[in-house]
Amino acid sequence: MADLNAVVLPGEGASGFCVGDGGLMLATDDGGNTWRRVSVPTSADLHDVFFCEGIFEGFAVGAGGTVLRTLDGGANWKAVDPGVGEDLYGVCFPIERTGYLVGSGGLAMRTDDQGLTWRRLPVPTTARLRALAFPVDEETGFAVGDELTVIKKAVGGEHWFVAGSPGMARNVGLRAICFPQDDVIGYVVGEQGMLLKTEDGGDSWRQMDVPVQYAGFSVIRFPVDTENGVCVGSAGTIMRTNDGGLSWLTVYADTNEDLLGLDFRASGGMGCCCGRNGTILLTTDSGLSWVRAESVEL
Repeated sequence: MADLNAVVLPGEGASGFCVGDGGLMLATDDGGNTWRRVSVPTSADLHDVFFCEGIFEGFAVGAGGTVLRTLDGGANWKAVDPGVGEDLYGVCFPIERTGYLVGSGGLAMRTDDQGLTWRRLPVPTTARLRALAFPVDEETGFAVGDELTVIKKAVGGEHWFVAGSPGMARNVGLRAICFPQDDVIGYVVGEQGMLLKTEDGGDSWRQMDVPVQYAGFSVIRFPVDTENGVCVGSAGTIMRTNDGGLSWLTVYADTNEDLLGLDFRASGGMGCCCGRNGTILLTTDSGLSWVRAESVEL
């Protein structure tokens, strides 16, 4: 079965999308209970999917410079040429016209015409960039990746700079970043149980204690507020915090598969995570409990 690498639950309706290896895209119209295949013009591995606030315009990115775009809520997708051939791992549109993507070899790109054309941005790294976040506007953003890389873009330019130094082994890869409310307090997660928190906009980072010391963490989200968070990772790992990341408890999940993607509805109650071998789990209580999707067309 194909691996599912990312999931998005746009808006407050019942729709959602998962993307995965071999050009696999799945959609749900019933809140995640059943998932069906969506036809897309690629067979490349897809690594991330994102929908703008209007929920009609969405993007998926993947291997070999793959960028897909929809303007009708995911019913139809067309390929966009970003002008690069690197593998792409993350995409984010802080506002409808302006978006960013990141990828291998320290690639960062920006569009200001709703994803039709893209241009490279100068970054201080050649490490593979895995994820990005623009928590407050289209000018202040963060990206993370291999070799414990955390970089930041600030208002007033297109150059990125190193955002503090976690002061740990550089061979650890970071996989995801989350700023729950503003661009001051944020979290990054990655390999070897890495879960870091900043309270000064990325100038400094500290390691949080976690109950699964050697797990690889894939995604972290704070669906309800700045105190209650969910983190997923390898071997079916799901953890929750209710004190802003100071302490974490594991949550039972009926799977041993690596969990690679996680998203919640804007209201925070309903969520979905996905992973290897077509795994899809659902929650209706902000991550306290999880059940398997009823049907997944792979």
